[in-house]
Amino acid sequence: MKGLEEETEYFESRLSEALRGGFGEVLAYVRGGKRLRPLICILAAEAVGGDREDALPAAIAIELVHNASLIHDDIIDENTVRRRAPTAFAEHGKKAIILGDMLFALSCGMLARCGSEVMALVSKAVLDIAVGQYMEFSLRHAENASEDDYIRVAELKTASSFAASAEAGAVLGGGGEAEIRRLREFGRMLGIAYQIQDDVIDILGDPDAETPPGLDIRNGEKTIVVIHALNRASREEREFILKSLSRGRVDADTLLKMRKLLTDLGSIKYSLDLFTEFIEKAKACLDPLEETDAKRRLAKRKLLRIPDVIAEKLESAVRAAGVRAE
Repeated sequence: MKGLEEETEYFESRLSEALRGGFGEVLAYVRGGKRLRPLICILAAEAVGGDREDALPAAIAIELVHNASLIHDDIIDENTVRRRAPTAFAEHGKKAIILGDMLFALSCGMLARCGSEVMALVSKAVLDIAVGQYMEFSLRHAENASEDDYIRVAELKTASSFAASAEAGAVLGGGGEAEIRRLREFGRMLGIAYQIQDDVIDILGDPDAETPPGLDIRNGEKTIVVIHALNRASREEREFILKSLSRGRVDADTLLKMRKLLTDLGSIKYSLDLFTEFIEKAKACLDPLEETDAKRRLAKRKLLRIPDVIAEKLESAVRAAGVRAE
């Protein structure tokens, strides 16, 4: 990611070192991705005056947890492509669950180096991810899903790992109570924004996306875009949306019709506005952080770069799709 190349290279190198010694098959399913969570973790440590090396085990553990959850998600949803490559499910079927379990086990080993406070907060995030995933399944079948329902699922399923990354980094960097609280909230706001971004891109498509568009429709997900549309649609439009969500597949024609309908109903614009709101809230959480030396100032500036990277990706997808966003 532009502006974060040095941190990304550092983490990739140390991650490869940590997984050496018989874990080559597992490492193949940890490659790729934007590494947002571990970058947040090490930068949070530096932003409060600490050392990235102290935060590294937690950063690796959280990235392993994230990738384990992706493997399990792909098994549940029978996804065959992720990060432009076959998923573990596509290559190993349901046996891929063992690879996910291995990543969880490896993350426990890394967390053991971090102390009880960090182990407890990351363990809580793992539980939140599982609860959020379970609630998301229930939301698929809910007749009247609300925006509050969606935000709660996004907080648990996605934002919990972002918040844990920032909080763990701040704790391991020796941050004060107020700094830890602000960084945790930064991660939470950013995680919700990231989920909204992911859901909008699934509708719009993106030449740089790691997964093909339409997976949420195929899986019957009640995303913020869909929830907003269902609340504004006519009876005929509502029936089309619900029918599309229940097919278990989505062809190019259906995706185009859905994209046009969601645009015409103002649901794309609404979601983009909501995304911007959470991005701005995330950035505001960093305003009070002290900048008492060059290291802290640089870390804070790089943390602020992460919301911009997420926003730029969404802007690129909007432009590529040529939709009306105003």
